[in-house]
Amino acid sequence: MSTVKGWENELTPEMFKVLDAVTTYANSFRYDDSDGMQDYYDTNFYLKIKVSDEYKVIEPKAKKSSVKPEKVEEAKEVEEMSDRQLQKMLPKISVIARSTPTVKMRVVKLLKARGEVVAVTGDGINDAPALKNADVGIAMGISGTEVSKEASDIVLLDDSFATIVKAVEWGRNIYENFKRFISFQLTVNIASVICVFVSVLMGLPAPFTALQLLWINIIMDGPPALTLGLEPGYSDLMRRRPTNRSENIISKGMLARITATGVYMSVVFLLQYKLNFLGAAQGEMTTVLFTLFVLFQLFNAFNCRELHSESIFCHLFKNKLMLLVVGCTFVLQVLIIQFAGAFFGTVPLGITMWGKLFALAFSVIVLSEVIKVFARLFQKKKA
Repeated sequence: MSTVKGWENELTPEMFKVLDAVTTYANSFRYDDSDGMQDYYDTNFYLKIKVSDEYKVIEPKAKKSSVKPEKVEEAKEVEEMSDRQLQKMLPKISVIARSTPTVKMRVVKLLKARGEVVAVTGDGINDAPALKNADVGIAMGISGTEVSKEASDIVLLDDSFATIVKAVEWGRNIYENFKRFISFQLTVNIASVICVFVSVLMGLPAPFTALQLLWINIIMDGPPALTLGLEPGYSDLMRRRPTNRSENIISKGMLARITATGVYMSVVFLLQYKLNFLGAAQGEMTTVLFTLFVLFQLFNAFNCRELHSESIFCHLFKNKLMLLVVGCTFVLQVLIIQFAGAFFGTVPLGITMWGKLFALAFSVIVLSEVIKVFARLFQKKKA
């Protein structure tokens, strides 16, 4: 029986994002999960293994299977410990030999009492109580009994521990992609609301026409935003700490970045509207504002790919679909401005103005990178 620490939230992909511990029950040690064990040791979980093998056969099998037990205990010794003693010892115990259903249930309950999110794997009838009481019960699809399958939440079709690790990675990545999408959506909304609302308060005409707002909405909800949900997992994904099950999907740091970026784009937009520091010709202002806002959102989509303090250039080519979609959206924006003015209420812009707009919109990436530099310095100093 084994327990893995680090599971992610409930039974959806989110469940696999907050997992703290995985517990596995087995009649004997198997060697075919070596790759899964090795992948596990690169994660931020912890593992508890309870098997029916005797103590003397556990250690050589564990080593051959890539398990790194900190401490091996006999079930008999565990039974003699008080709950307080066992709770203290649990972080140090990796393998429990000659485990019994009572020991299995007790370990699950104590892990949950410690505030851990516990996943349990098992295949036998005796594993059913622990599978049922764990946050996530995982039964073996090939070797598992019908009782264990009924008591579990998930059934592994290949009976492989590596599949569990992959499921956790998959769940974490989906959760992070949710956050990327939300970050992009909220930033666009904050910026658009501020720009329109403050323009009216300043006595200026509405900065966008109805069709322009429709195009902005397509960018906000369409392909550029959706490709953020297809961002592949990064190499450090499994080394990050598990997400607390009660943690808000919009963290304080994420909210601060969204607000700062939205306010920055709005301030630059309104300064251009009021002061015309880009030197737009008479009749070009609406077109310049519309294009500036769209380019801001396209560049900010790259900022939203990185939820932590890493530079966007670290994984710039990881999501090639996004590069293609953003590139196509930019081309469409150029075509709209240069050739569809009758529909969108715009006028063609010269190459110099396009260069100014491109450089000004890119500043949102520069701002984000500067903030991340200070964030990395702070993290390094804190460590």
